[in-house]
Amino acid sequence: MGLIASAFQGYGQLRDSLSYEYLETGTLEEIVTTATRTEQSLKNVPMPVTVIKGADIQRMGALRLNEVLAEQTGIQVIQDHGAGVQVQGLSTDYVLILIDGEPVIGRTKGNIDLTRLVVGNIDRIEIVKGPSSSLFGSEAMGGVINIITKKGKETLSGSLRARYRRYNTLDLSAEAGKQHRKLGWYIFGNRMSSDGYFARGAASSITKTIAPFTGYTASGKISYRFSPSLELAVNARIFKEDQHNRKQVEVNATPHLIREQTNRMDLSLTPTLYWTLAPGKKFQIRNYITSFRTRSLYEYQGSNEVYDDSYFRQFFNRSEIQYDHQFNTRHTTTLGVGNILEGVDATRYENSNTFNQFYGFAQHQWQLLQQIQVTGGFRYDKHNQYADRFSPKLAAGWNISKTWSIQASVAGGYKAPTFEQLLLNFTNPTVGYTVVGTNVAARAIRKLEEEGQIQQILIDPSTIGAISAESSLAYNVGFKFQPGRRLLVQANLFRNNITDMIDFNTVAIKTNQGAIYSYFNRNKVFTQGVEANASLKLPYDLEISAGLQYLDAKDATVWNDVKAGKVYYRDDHNLDRKVAPADYGGLYNRSRFTGNIKIHYNNTRYDFDIALRSIFRSRFGTGLDVNGNGILDDDREYAAGYQLWNLSVRKFVRKLGFEAGVNNIFDVHTPYDPTTPGLNWYAGISYKFN
Repeated sequence: MGLIASAFQGYGQLRDSLSYEYLETGTLEEIVTTATRTEQSLKNVPMPVTVIKGADIQRMGALRLNEVLAEQTGIQVIQDHGAGVQVQGLSTDYVLILIDGEPVIGRTKGNIDLTRLVVGNIDRIEIVKGPSSSLFGSEAMGGVINIITKKGKETLSGSLRARYRRYNTLDLSAEAGKQHRKLGWYIFGNRMSSDGYFARGAASSITKTIAPFTGYTASGKISYRFSPSLELAVNARIFKEDQHNRKQVEVNATPHLIREQTNRMDLSLTPTLYWTLAPGKKFQIRNYITSFRTRSLYEYQGSNEVYDDSYFRQFFNRSEIQYDHQFNTRHTTTLGVGNILEGVDATRYENSNTFNQFYGFAQHQWQLLQQIQVTGGFRYDKHNQYADRFSPKLAAGWNISKTWSIQASVAGGYKAPTFEQLLLNFTNPTVGYTVVGTNVAARAIRKLEEEGQIQQILIDPSTIGAISAESSLAYNVGFKFQPGRRLLVQANLFRNNITDMIDFNTVAIKTNQGAIYSYFNRNKVFTQGVEANASLKLPYDLEISAGLQYLDAKDATVWNDVKAGKVYYRDDHNLDRKVAPADYGGLYNRSRFTGNIKIHYNNTRYDFDIALRSIFRSRFGTGLDVNGNGILDDDREYAAGYQLWNLSVRKFVRKLGFEAGVNNIFDVHTPYDPTTPGLNWYAGISYKFN
């Protein structure tokens, strides 16, 4: 969702989302915006916030957002219809991805593919962990990742950059910008292409694990200050990518080669008006319009006859008015109202469909004492497809001393049913199964029954009614210890309780033995754990940091049944045995331990730096069910853990920069992460001007 214009200074976070202020100690204090939608000192934010600076992104040699997030504590990059993320054990469809405060659309199976998002124009990334529905609405139940892009500087400046990687991967980018009196502008362009690759041990020698692609990204910002109290800003972005691949299918027991072509594109435009009525009284009026479309065309190789042709088009428009009122140095209130109009048209959906949503939110920040900050707020959503939602939040922070601080928060969140869960009507032509959304299930199954395709009804289609939004209640408690400028230790304990989780179930069996699935509210899930980070600045410009997360993620219903001795498995002798509580591994694809280690050396005398980083995860469930009970409880159902090491080196000669590096130094392969192709070297050159 859009971010509120600052109640304290400047004209809004869209332009000034990264700023610093001097403390009495003479050090620079970092200002963040995403957690409270107002500018606030990072040390005073009473909730878990991680900040990734643009300089750190450039240092690691990343090209796409998934590469950046993979090295952050408490975030796990997961491959499921693209590269998504887990935050506090919650999957990618519970995490809201923003660019300059605006949501990225175009989810596939709930996942935003992070490889769509380039990093060359990123100024910083702010990550808020835990429910943020009180400010951002649906999809923010697990947290918010806000990508804040660069803006023009006072002098004309820019850069050119080229990098080459293994697999004939070429990345080119250019940027320029300037802030001149009342007018400011910034432009950015990127082109990336690759031949793709086969993962080691891939089941097919025809279909590449990562398809060859060519992608383009262009973005721009322009702003004009009409007066000290009035400014207009416009942001625009376009992304376009073409992929091609081959696959083999069987038609009437005869193998055929199929040529696959996939195109995807997203566009966005955001005009924003910043209006200051008086000191401490500010409005922000904005409209965000964006679209996402993709098409997949499958043709028989040789004849060019169409095997399958499908498309997906999504439209999203949000209009919002926000007001900040700073009563004094201790009290600030934020109010906002808005409307969201969202539509989708797809081959697999019946006709075009539209969601219409109105919402309002309120927040108050109270500096209770010099060392205590309290933030409370709520959001109310009224939607045309599901019941009204109320999402509250309360957070508090206490700076006990210059060395110690603690923070705690409790928040409610929600996740709305998706277009897919409500409206999908899809039959896999190869395997034969069918998936139907709850709004069309009864009609679709009745039609199949009239056509004689139904062998057995397992659940009466007339009982498949509307599904509710998922709900959560979450708790976070953390502390920070910083005895000086060299050492920083942070930790956060979290617990997320989710009810009415939407899951699918088999409702009928077809005559071809294919199943028919639909969606239901049924599961209760919890995730809990602790996240810890430490960094130490050593002499000789050396810095070491490390992070670790312990995660316990379970289906609460299954867990209670296991403890009650109600869950069994079938052993190798075909005998039923009770599942012991110690054997239940919880939710699939969640590692009990994940972490990272980073070592950075910066030589200011000779102007070069070296960064060595490692990320690791312990074993995790794959979804394989070897004993027939449908839960994770057998060692054979796990994938082994792994550790990756990445190295990057940079050297600067005046305005020229040279870089080289190796990702996955020890050539580690895992079949469950196709973005880990083995050792991947790269080299690049850049030129900066001002």
